[in-house]
Amino acid sequence: MRTRLIVSLLSLGAIFAFANPAAQNQVAPTPVPPTQYNNPQPYQGYYGLPKKAMDTIQKTYPGVYIKDIDFKAYGFKVELANFMEMYFDRDGNFLGQKWDD
Repeated sequence: MRTRLIVSLLSLGAIFAFANPAAQNQVAPTPVPPTQYNNPQPYQGYYGLPKKAMDTIQKTYPGVYIKDIDFKAYGFKVELANFMEMYFDRDGNFLGQKWDD
């Protein structure tokens, strides 16, 4: 009895799936080319930092990698692996640095 019920429910589901004309006429959306995405900021360089900031970091501490970047209202706070925090404005101008305690 249980087998007949399962088979009949599956067959009814198949009939309704193929009988729905709205489901058969669905058209896949056309993909948007990458140039049309709404990107408010252009690519700024490594890790989202301006090139000017990355150049300053690499010139001041060569070979030290970036642990964390915090985006603040004034610009960026970059934490380095040598426990140094460097501060930059939004344009990548160096504001200052301090040891991370």
